[in-house]
Amino acid sequence: MSSIRKTKKEIDALVSEVISDAYTCMAVNGDKKFDEICDIIESAVECRNELFKQVNNPTEKHNVRLNRKHYQTVRATLFDRADKLFERLSATFKEN
Repeated sequence: MSSIRKTKKEIDALVSEVISDAYTCMAVNGDKKFDEICDIIESAVECRNELFKQVNNPTEKHNVRLNRKHYQTVRATLFDRADKLFERLSATFKEN
């Protein structure tokens, strides 16, 4: 089981990777897709904030089994949302 600190670091790392790729895409494309890329960045930040709230507020604080499942679902949600954000970014980039 990973700790809360490691889970938060994973969230920050993946979200910052999405944002970094979005800025790279923006630098390559110029102002063509500025609004779409900014929307992806905003979605990434919202995702980070929602996941941090979930990590900070587990459903059952004293039940170890439920906490493990809770953090597993948070990690699964993280990977799913990051994958969708990367897909949106690549679709935006491919449109040129």
